[in-house]
Formats: sequence, C-alpha cells, structure tokens
Amino acid sequence: MSEGFSADWLDLREPYDAAACSSFLRDHLVAWCHGRETLRIVDLGAGTGAQLRRLSPRLGTGQHWILVEHDPALIAAGGARLAAVGVSWRYRCLDLARDLEALATERADLIAASALIDLVAAPWLGRLLALRAAAGAALYLTLCYDGRMVWEPADPGDAEIAALVDRHQRTDKGFGPALGPEAAASVREALAGLPGELLTERSDWRLGEGDAAIQTALLAGYLEAAAAIAAPAARRRIAAWGERRARLVASRRSRLTVGHLDLLFLPPG
Repeated sequence: MSEGFSADWLDLREPYDAAACSSFLRDHLVAWCHGRETLRIVDLGAGTGAQLRRLSPRLGTGQHWILVEHDPALIAAGGARLAAVGVSWRYRCLDLARDLEALATERADLIAASALIDLVAAPWLGRLLALRAAAGAALYLTLCYDGRMVWEPADPGDAEIAALVDRHQRTDKGFGPALGPEAAASVREALAGLPGELLTERSDWRLGEGDAAIQTALLAGYLEAAAAIAAPAARRRIAAWGERRARLVASRRSRLTVGHLDLLFLPPG
C-alpha cells in the first residue's frame, strides 16, 4: 500500500518486503498461473510497482498489470522504474476508498495488494471481496501487519509502545476505522467455506544490526503513532524510550522483528 507514503520510503522497504514474502505462497501462485495464455493482474495501492518487479519474472508470458495508484508522484516514479520491465503494464489513477467498484471493468484474473489490508475498514474489505467474487479472481495479499513487534535487546517500555501503535493502527487511514492487526483473520473468516484454496503464511521483517536505516525510519513512525494516541502524561516516557532505542540502533546493537502475514486464495479451476 502506498497512499500517504513517499517513494523514498517505498524504495527503502522494497528489499525487505521481497525477502519477507512467503516463498511457499508465491510458488503456489506461480503454479496456479502456469500455462495460462493471459493473466490480468490488478495491483491495489501499487506505489512504484514493487510487486510487479517482485512477481513478474516468475509468472510467465501473457501478463498484463493494472497498477492502481492515487498519488501522481508515485505514478511518475513508478513509470521511470518500470520503463525496462518486460511485461505489459499501465497505471490507473484511482481513489481506492471511493471508487473501488470502478475496477470491475478490468476483468481481473488476480487481485493483489501489498501492505494494504491492515489499513482498511471492515466495510471496505467487504467491497473488495465482492469485487473478487464478481470477477472470479484469485486474491494475493502480502505483508499484512499482524501486531507483532519484537525489539532486541528488550526494553521496559516496549510493551507500552506496542500497545499504543496497535491502537493507532486501528484509526481511520482513509477507509474508515482500520482493521489493523485483525485484517488477515478477517479475510480468512470471510473466505472460509468458499470453494477454492485458502492459504496463510508468515512474512515477517527480520531486521538485524546492520539494517539501521529502516529501523530508524520505523522508530520515527512508531514514536509519531504512539504520541498521537497517548495521554499527555505518557509522552515523556515515549520520548525517553525513543532515545534509548535510537542509541541502540545507532550503535548497531538493535534487532527488530515486525510481524506480517501473507494470504492467498485460489478459486476452483
């Protein structure tokens, strides 16, 4: 998911996303796509096209990607990054919160989204699943944040910050009150019992001592989210926690696991 995020942040996280995504689910999707003469992929919140770059070399011939993005700056950046990609693609500038149903005209075989579903509300998720059902499409959702945040070495303030970030995750991100860490479970519940195959795998970011740049960026985001939710009396504790964590990151003594889940639904046939 890209709306509200910069191209620099998307570039920073791209290699970590690629390393984290479940190879088992990816290979299962590749096998499902094998032998198709054409494959129309609608990528929601496509940003600069990272998911296309990640998947297209594995999906064979006949691909056509519709990259759905609302931010003109990211569309321009993505166009430059995708100029040499050897598959058919085009951007579609669209407000996903308001105009999701307009994508029915794209006749998708596969609907994909990365780092999106935890930002949306339950009614919007219902709209997405209705769109998928009408198209008879497969659904591939990667890097859904599930609420796990484990810093090493541990700090007494970690639990408080994690709880505040969790609360912030559930605030409105433009789609209504967000599902946050419950998103993947909500998708599984909605799809359970439908004909087809439903699979879920972990896709955690595992950031080591050498991954200081992304840890620094995440730390800044967590501090901002926690401060936005916390009572005024807690803000001094939050700032002190951030200073302790920043020293560990700067001295290359910090490790961080951020929990994500990937989900794949393959319709019959």
